[in-house]
Amino acid sequence: MTVMNSINESKNILTVLDIGNSKVSCLIGTPVKNNNVQVKALGFGQHASLGISNGQITDMKEIANSIARAVEGAESMAGFNISKVICNLSGGRPITKIFRNKLKIENGRVEKNDILKIIKFKNNYQIDDYQILSSSVIKYYLDNSASVDNPIGIFTDTLTTEMNFTYGQKSVIKNLSSAINLCHLSVEKFFINPEASGASTLLEDEKNNGAVIIDLGANITSVGVFLNNKIIFSDFIPIGGLHITSDIVKGLGTKSEDAEKVKILHGSTLSHETDEYINLDIPVISDQGDLITQKIPKAMVTAIIKPRVEEIFELIHERLTRIKLNANYINKVILCGGGANLGNIREFATNYFKSNVRIGRPIGLIDLPEIVQTPSFACLTGLLIKSLEKEKNFNLQKMEGGILKYFGKLGNWFDQNL
Repeated sequence: MTVMNSINESKNILTVLDIGNSKVSCLIGTPVKNNNVQVKALGFGQHASLGISNGQITDMKEIANSIARAVEGAESMAGFNISKVICNLSGGRPITKIFRNKLKIENGRVEKNDILKIIKFKNNYQIDDYQILSSSVIKYYLDNSASVDNPIGIFTDTLTTEMNFTYGQKSVIKNLSSAINLCHLSVEKFFINPEASGASTLLEDEKNNGAVIIDLGANITSVGVFLNNKIIFSDFIPIGGLHITSDIVKGLGTKSEDAEKVKILHGSTLSHETDEYINLDIPVISDQGDLITQKIPKAMVTAIIKPRVEEIFELIHERLTRIKLNANYINKVILCGGGANLGNIREFATNYFKSNVRIGRPIGLIDLPEIVQTPSFACLTGLLIKSLEKEKNFNLQKMEGGILKYFGKLGNWFDQNL
């Protein structure tokens, strides 16, 4: 029997959970300072997801057991126990919204109290049945429409603040928290999938200049748009890799586990001339109910997979077009998640979106197990990076603390020097 140390967790130990529809993954890490590397991995564990479908818990005990097994694997590798986690949120269709508030500056110069007034508009940002997960300032605008990074001390008649909010459905958050609590763990924070995946796969230039992240999960495909180093839009498509597997089951008459193997080993979104002559030995169910091996042209498998991927991309393009983001921001597309492992999907996405497309793999971490260095674990590794980021922007629920102290110091400096 292995006895593990129970450590007093601090900012030097970070633990994250990716609760997906096909697997639950846990990663333990610690911050490092080494050029572009931000985190050193200490422990990793995963377990098949049971008791969850489309991001919604269907069996509390089953999903709690899956979480416990994944955490135990990570703890065993790290050599100590953990007590708190940061988790992703994919169920309940999390959303992102942008709000603007305009404030008249009474004294003609922005002071910390003006910022406080804007913050106290937070009731205007509430959405029924949803909880604010994070918030950040996108831009401050003066009365001449000029944008500034920090308005304290600047003379203007009005100040308009553009803020970005991400929300999660309260019931989903409550249920996930309860499942994690059953494992004697507490949840520090939730992040939506595209926000986490973008943190570990996007380069700084991509986050700043505009990029779309597409995380092709098992039951859900999540999409996020980044600009000025912030996620400004997110949405979720209720279609993923398991739907492709189901299509193969129906199209070839095979079992689910065999269809999944076919997808992983031979799945592609583009056909080549030679695919008609490449035969795959695939177990199929005969009319008598027996498993028999048949030779299936590879082109037939591609013909089954391609329409489903095309449907996902079409829905994403439709959502982006609806909010008028397609023309301005689809100049760079990053694919991640298990679906990004499909053959030729980068080329297929390039042709479809008419954009520069690449496959997103985790960056900024060291000592990751080889399996975690793949697109499938973009969300998990991104959660670890997100947990490190310093809060540069407003968090409405903690506003009375850090940010106002910061503005207060700036205000005092201006009072003394202007």
